[in-house]
Amino acid sequence: MHILVALIRITRPHNIAAATLSTLVGYRMALAVDFPWWLLAGVVTATAAGNVINDIQDRDIDRINKPRRPIPSGALSVPAAWSIYCVCVFLSLLIGVRLPLEQGLWIVSWIILLHLYSARFKRVYLAGNLLVALVSSSGFILGALAAGRISTGLIPAVYTFLFVMGRELVKDTEDCGGDREYGARTAPIVHGERFVLIAAALIFAVLAVTFPLPSLIGLYSPLYGMIMACSVVPILVLSVYLVLRSGRTALVSGLLKLGMFFGILAFYFGPVRG
Repeated sequence: MHILVALIRITRPHNIAAATLSTLVGYRMALAVDFPWWLLAGVVTATAAGNVINDIQDRDIDRINKPRRPIPSGALSVPAAWSIYCVCVFLSLLIGVRLPLEQGLWIVSWIILLHLYSARFKRVYLAGNLLVALVSSSGFILGALAAGRISTGLIPAVYTFLFVMGRELVKDTEDCGGDREYGARTAPIVHGERFVLIAAALIFAVLAVTFPLPSLIGLYSPLYGMIMACSVVPILVLSVYLVLRSGRTALVSGLLKLGMFFGILAFYFGPVRG
């Protein structure tokens, strides 16, 4: 049972859910009515592969920052984690062959980028943050591309890029101890934690103000604006307060994770369906 729990935890189901739902919502925002089973399966396996390789590459840092993760806690061995990673990559490639060429290449690019992130760019100043934000936000565009209307995924992708970028800065501040110990040059190590938290707060403040705008100008439905105003915007405002006043980065990171799912829900109801 403990091994099964470790196997599930190392794939980070919440990250898989966010990537899968954003791709599906991007697909539905283009007003497609069917269900892209194979595309979503590829998103699941590629995202799982990215999460597993991240735990493998970060196992030493996680002994300081996150000792309860499966590998540093001893619940899962490194060879077992590599086996899971290889299976996820193999399944992604197998699924990619069944997809249209551009979708298959997109899935493969995710695997490559997430591997490079974990192996190299995570410890490089801002490079890892930008790469994660890019991959996380591109699910909406991938879904819209699969539905044949890529432009419908652009607005949620831009918003998600900024949202994830802000959350990445908060997480980097939370992980300063282990990152500094192993020579990573993350933004809070280079500029100081306070500076980076202020930058994250500015991003959240801009998002809180602009998230409802597509509904107010008639681009998206009133329901989109209502969901944003009642969930994501309050979470962002609270996050601004917490990072500036208390520095409770772990709580802020958790709140933003919840806000991401509310945001995906709001975008689902965004298009004005005639």
